[in-house]
Amino acid sequence: MNGYISEPVNLLKMDHRSFKNFLNSFDHVFSDCDGVIWSSGPLPGVGEFFKLMKKHGKSVHYVSNNSLRTQQDYDEHFQSAQIENGFKNLTIPSVAIAEYLKLLNFNKKVYCVASVQTSCVLERAGFQCFETTDAGSDDYMTYSQYLEDDLDVGAVVFDSDFRVNLPRLYKAMTYLRRPEVLFINGATDAYVQCKPGCLILGTGIFTDIVSHEVQRPPVQLGKPGKLFGEFAMKRAGVTDPSRVLFIGDMIEQDVGLGKATGFKTLLVLTNNSKEDMLAHPTLRPDYYADSLGSIVPLL
Repeated sequence: MNGYISEPVNLLKMDHRSFKNFLNSFDHVFSDCDGVIWSSGPLPGVGEFFKLMKKHGKSVHYVSNNSLRTQQDYDEHFQSAQIENGFKNLTIPSVAIAEYLKLLNFNKKVYCVASVQTSCVLERAGFQCFETTDAGSDDYMTYSQYLEDDLDVGAVVFDSDFRVNLPRLYKAMTYLRRPEVLFINGATDAYVQCKPGCLILGTGIFTDIVSHEVQRPPVQLGKPGKLFGEFAMKRAGVTDPSRVLFIGDMIEQDVGLGKATGFKTLLVLTNNSKEDMLAHPTLRPDYYADSLGSIVPLL
C-alpha cells in the first residue's frame, strides 16, 4: 500500500466512542443518489438513514451527476425511498451550468452535446440551445460540413449525451477552436450503473477526446469538479466544507469531489469492492460501509 494515502475507516467496525466522534465531526450530509439511495428501486434502509441523520441534527442534501431524469422522475424515486423534499434539496449539473451562464450574463447560442433534459433546463433558463441531429455517414468526405463555424455560438456544453456521435464531436471541436467560446462540462462519469452491481461505459470519455483535440480543459460543473462542489455548498447555505460528509458509491466522481472540495468522504460498497477501493492509486475515502442501510443500527 502507498504510504501517503491514509487507510479508510470501516464505520461498521467502530466502537461506540469512535462512532460518536465520527458523528460529531460534521454538520451536513451531501449524498449521491444513483447507486447510493436507489438502483432499480430504493436500497434497503435509505429513508431511515436520512431521517436518523436529521434527528442527530444534520442537514441533508443530495448531489448527483445525473441530469437525465425529469423532476417527476426524481420525485418518484425520492418518494419510493421515503425521502421528503428530495428534489428541492438536489443539485445536478444542468442547474449548475444554467446558473453559471447567468452569472456571466451570457447572451449567445449554446451548442449542446448533452441530454435532452439538460437542454430543457438551459432553455427554461432563457438560453438559446441547439444540437446536431445527423446520424453521420460511412463516407468520411461528407464530414467537412461539420467543420463550418458559427460565430453566434458562444458556449459548448457537454453533459451525459448518450446519443453522441462523430458529427456532434466535430461541431463541438469546430466551435471550441475559438478560444472565446466557453467549454463547459457536466457529468464526467467514465462508468454508470445500469443495474445492481453492473457498470457500463459512460459518456465522460467523449469530453476527454474533445478536450485533448482543442488543447484546453472544460469548466467542470459536475462531479468531481471543485466548482460543482462549491456550487452545491452555496445552494445548501453551507460555508465550511470541512463540516460536510459526502456520501457516494463511485471513487473517481464521489470521493474525487469530496477531496477536491474539502469534504469528509464516505464510500458505500454498492458498486465497488473493498479491493477496488484500496487499489485506486490516488484516491481513498475517509470512511466506508457496505451500504447506508448497514449504518442504520449504529445510528
